Amino acid sequence: MSAIQATQETGREWSQEDRELVFLGDASSRLERKHIEEWLEREASGIPHELIWLPPSRRGRGARDADPLLERRLRAGDDALLVPLRVAWLPPERMGKRSVTLVDLLKFGDPRDPDPLRQHLILSRSPDRCRIVVGAPASIDELLSAHSESVEIRTPGEFVVRRAWLALERAERKLRGNRYKVPKFVAEDLTGSQEFAAAVGRIAESEGRTAESAARRSHRYVREIAASHSPLVIDLIANAIHWLYKQGYGAIHYDEHEIRTLYELGQDHPLVFLPSHKSQLDRLVLQYLLWENDLPPNHTAGGINLNFFPVGQLVRRTGVFFIRRSFKDNELYKHVLRSYIDYLVEKRFPLEWYLEGGRSRSGKLLPPRFGMLSYVVDSHFRGKADDVYLIPTSIAYDQIFDVGSYAAEQQGTAKESESVGWLIESIRTLRRRYGDIYVRFGEPISLNAEVVPEAS
Repeated sequence: MSAIQATQETGREWSQEDRELVFLGDASSRLERKHIEEWLEREASGIPHELIWLPPSRRGRGARDADPLLERRLRAGDDALLVPLRVAWLPPERMGKRSVTLVDLLKFGDPRDPDPLRQHLILSRSPDRCRIVVGAPASIDELLSAHSESVEIRTPGEFVVRRAWLALERAERKLRGNRYKVPKFVAEDLTGSQEFAAAVGRIAESEGRTAESAARRSHRYVREIAASHSPLVIDLIANAIHWLYKQGYGAIHYDEHEIRTLYELGQDHPLVFLPSHKSQLDRLVLQYLLWENDLPPNHTAGGINLNFFPVGQLVRRTGVFFIRRSFKDNELYKHVLRSYIDYLVEKRFPLEWYLEGGRSRSGKLLPPRFGMLSYVVDSHFRGKADDVYLIPTSIAYDQIFDVGSYAAEQQGTAKESESVGWLIESIRTLRRRYGDIYVRFGEPISLNAEVVPEAS
């Protein structure tokens, strides 16, 4: 028995189907192609089938078009079953977990996306880290029907490729964990929507601009706003957060039953975490707690002032999306932000922001601001989700390490601007004992139960 046989992840729903099978292979190297072909020789032996290669979703993505065979197969008029396949690479297991550490990165880069040479080394030394992943199958008729009903600007072949990639992401997440449930193609999904493009055209017309210039500007706004999660950075920052809070605090205390409730609720509904905000550590504490308990990372609204090098690039890859402080008269920017929130709500990705609008400067709660909440409520009532749950979140400390900045600002000192120097000084301030941290989640609040849409 070869190494890949011993470690494969098989899904056998397709083997009972009384129809022709078309396997869609997603491979980033010749080695991955070889293993997919060998897997098919074993698992689909004696079953009529065809193999068509997808553009690689990882290395070299977008370097070449989809195989013309796929477009021809979709026009063939039969109802074959399409089954996506991929080779997945896992990090080494340490204390029951498979996550990436800084040591892994310094050695060879992301072990979940190894280059071809590293793939050979992993397979020879740790074959348990190489798995075949089978995505959920779908028939050609189902996919063509979904394409005709969609509002996306894509050919049937492009639509099927994207669906296959997403099916493989969901299947691979069963191996890697929910902490890596992140969107993969945000910009493409937003700007590839007919509804999005039509709205951009209307705004362009009302402002006396060309549709092309408005489209370019909308694409720029998407890049400016949207988070761009990276599983590698998520793991590295989680390890860094653990080191950081341990500089000044002991344990993070929380109720495991509350975490399990949120985990189950988030399987079917988008969650919106609304934490109190007294310390610069608040987001980091919640981010680490969710990661530690295998919950998806939040998409956290952050002020554009945090988008400075290198912090902006890092936190964007852990889930922060940046919003301008003022955009009242910029209709195109508002449309892009609204569409982004719609996308997150529709895809059931969790959100987070501070209902107070910013960090307390006195330790007391501040009056709420409802801007972001109104975007989510509007998205819900536009039918993007059956229901949305708000999660009141309390993050408390035996002592708040920010007290020094509280006192200085109360005495008239200007708030220090965020910068690399500010970050280093904050870390230095943590190097004394401040006690423990306490996180509590209130009863989830259903928008269906609490908010009634206005009559039209």
